[in-house]
Amino acid sequence: MVIGNRYLQGTPILPYANVKAYPGTDLFMDLQFVDHTNTSVVPTSISIEIDDITNSVVMAGPTTLAPAGAVGSANTPFTYGAFASAMALQVLGSAWQMTFPYIGSQLCQVGMSFTAIDSVTNQPFTSNSVIAVVELVALATVSGLPY
Repeated sequence: MVIGNRYLQGTPILPYANVKAYPGTDLFMDLQFVDHTNTSVVPTSISIEIDDITNSVVMAGPTTLAPAGAVGSANTPFTYGAFASAMALQVLGSAWQMTFPYIGSQLCQVGMSFTAIDSVTNQPFTSNSVIAVVELVALATVSGLPY
C-alpha cells in the first residue's frame, strides 16, 4: 500500500480518482469533458454506473443522465446541473452501501460513458472511462449496527 505521494515513491500516477469513504455518505465529483485535442466539449449524452468490484455487484445504474440536470433520489442517486464542459456530480449516500458490511471494506468502480461532438471533425464521438475507484470502509460499532 502506497502512503503519501505516489510519484515521489516511484509508483505510477493513477488515471482516476482513488478515494476512501464511509458507507451512506454523499460523494462529489468534478467532471471535465474534452475531445482528443484536449478541447473542452459539451456532452450530448452521459451514462454512469457504479459497481462493487470486490463482490461483482452492480450498485447503481447503468443510468442515462438527463441533459437538463436532475436532483437525485433513492432510485437514481445522481444530482447534477445541466450538461456543460465542466460540471459537478453528487452521488447520494443511498448509492454507497456495503454489500456485506462485516467484511470491513469494498472497492467500488464508477464508470462513465459520454458522447460529444469533436472540435476538429465535427463528428460525434464516444468516450468510456473509469472516473473513480472508491473504497468503502465500514464503521466498526460495538453493537454491530451501522451508524
